[in-house]
Amino acid sequence: MSGAYAQARMNHHISSTPRKALRGPDRPIALRQEYITDTKTTLVLSPQGDAQSATAYKVKDQDGRTLFTASGWKYNSGSCREFRDASGLPLFELHRKISLKTAWYITLPGGDGEVDVPLATGAPRLAPAFGNFSISLRNTAAAASETNSEADHQLTLVVERHGRVLQSFDVIDGDRKVAEVCESIRHNDKLALNPSSRRGHRPALDVVIAPGVDMSLVAVIAVIASDSVYGSEST
Repeated sequence: MSGAYAQARMNHHISSTPRKALRGPDRPIALRQEYITDTKTTLVLSPQGDAQSATAYKVKDQDGRTLFTASGWKYNSGSCREFRDASGLPLFELHRKISLKTAWYITLPGGDGEVDVPLATGAPRLAPAFGNFSISLRNTAAAASETNSEADHQLTLVVERHGRVLQSFDVIDGDRKVAEVCESIRHNDKLALNPSSRRGHRPALDVVIAPGVDMSLVAVIAVIASDSVYGSEST
């Protein structure tokens, strides 16, 4: 598939919001400060198995090295994705709850999003399609500085879905796009370009991150986007 054709497909927006150019935030953004990147970085989110597999995703760098994994079930009463680093140590858990107010909770390993204070919460946005949501978090990069006010510690990122055939998700911080998640042209054996081929389709996603942003945080956002949009008939 030509790059021009793919771009034309991706520009056939679900969202009518004008798209922003990628640029770094005006201060670092992180759940885990050790994963803040100092250069523009591209990762690949690769689904493992089918939409109901226990081993769900791997996140790799451009050299094919695994940085993060996400395991756990999407479809059950205790829906939870457990994120681990390259060595297998747990980083945090992503819990899902059917609610219009708060649909996702990110907690420390072994945490309960409904009992413990979460690291971050996510909520669907009023938009014409799944895959539009927001993530609110306590920015640990700001919290590390005593000069910042409590308001500076709190942060909400908005995720906008674009594209009717090839999907793309912009991660917006204020007036800046700080990350982008999109269907990968390079890392998919096939692309689902019509409704019948999209049923059950779980493509690899390119994850492009601006300098100053936590890679593990964007990996969680990419998993939420993938779980919300792919792997079912309602894409």
